[in-house]
Amino acid sequence: MIDIIGKNIRHRPFRSGALILAFAFIAASLFTGHYLMTGATESVKSGVSRMGADMVVVPDRYRMEAMDILLRGEPSTFFFDSRLMPKIAAVEGVAAVAPNLYIASLDASCCAVPVQLIAFDPVQDFTLEPWLKEPQHQVLGKDEIFVGDRIIGDIGTPLQFYGHNFTIVNRLNPSGMGVDCSIFMRFEDAYTMAAESPERAVQTLNLPEGRISAVLVKAEDVKDTKNIAARIETSVPTIRVLTPMDQLHQISGDLNAAIKVMDLAGLAAALISLPLIALVSLMAANERRREIGVLRALGATRNYVFRLIIGESLIVAAIGAFIGVGVAWLLLIMFKNYISVVVGIPMLMPGLGPLTYGAGMAVILTVGIGAVAALYPSVQSSRMEPYEAMRSGEQ
Repeated sequence: MIDIIGKNIRHRPFRSGALILAFAFIAASLFTGHYLMTGATESVKSGVSRMGADMVVVPDRYRMEAMDILLRGEPSTFFFDSRLMPKIAAVEGVAAVAPNLYIASLDASCCAVPVQLIAFDPVQDFTLEPWLKEPQHQVLGKDEIFVGDRIIGDIGTPLQFYGHNFTIVNRLNPSGMGVDCSIFMRFEDAYTMAAESPERAVQTLNLPEGRISAVLVKAEDVKDTKNIAARIETSVPTIRVLTPMDQLHQISGDLNAAIKVMDLAGLAAALISLPLIALVSLMAANERRREIGVLRALGATRNYVFRLIIGESLIVAAIGAFIGVGVAWLLLIMFKNYISVVVGIPMLMPGLGPLTYGAGMAVILTVGIGAVAALYPSVQSSRMEPYEAMRSGEQ
């Protein structure tokens, strides 16, 4: 039977190729939707688990800009009064606080676009250590920086921002979130960079003294994060507290929009392809009536004819599914970062297990669609009587 199916596929290359292409598109759509959902979910889980800070306090008017920095690394510069930090630290349930200063960079050789510079206090900070690729045995020194995974440059590579030279001393592990596109430096170096910018940079950087952009907060009890956040916002009305749940909700909204598009594409592909595939299968079965009549005259049972027709559809569907999943997998790996930017969601490449599961499900569903499309032509062909099939095949 396999030999007959193989010959039928080879002898009708145009029709077989069109069917394979249709099945490949269906499988690619299904697999891409799973990839986006799994990649974004793993990115958020990884980022939240290693975030270090249970809450991030930012100016209320810059809440969305702060969220974009944390999730996507979109550069922004904003400030609020650093004298509010002791008030935040004094709130019941707060275990530790650390300041951050956000600075949008100019274009640099390390990156295709401006990146987010983040000034931090190495002594007070409790967030970066889980991200570092190598243990940091000494406190960050003068003009030394940590860089995110997407920043170009090895350890010891010099980078320049606003005309000031820095040196990479450590890199951060990939997270799929905004930290991948960020560069971390000391507060002292940020202020020196700003002071030198009028003479060394094409654009002056103004960093007012006594200003910060965010306060990272560590809770005494993580389970009480929601109540602590409420108490902080009550104590300091001009600020907004961002929690991991806020980030998850933001990602869920962005992700749902992207997944809906992919689901609609997959559904549209299935709805359009299913009747077309069924029609092509029916036409193919009608073209082969004489062949089916000969097989029946030679003793082939109705069950054999049924399995022959539906088996050909299953094999064509399987070939198309594997091609579609393989091409989609390759393209998604090659353009992962670009897709993350276009879709607007953080993206961490899923592990082999989830990817294999997604690929398997896409193949199974695509082959299932092929089976459903070929069901009627298979039943109709199997019911043909030998003499009737041979006569109708001669006309």
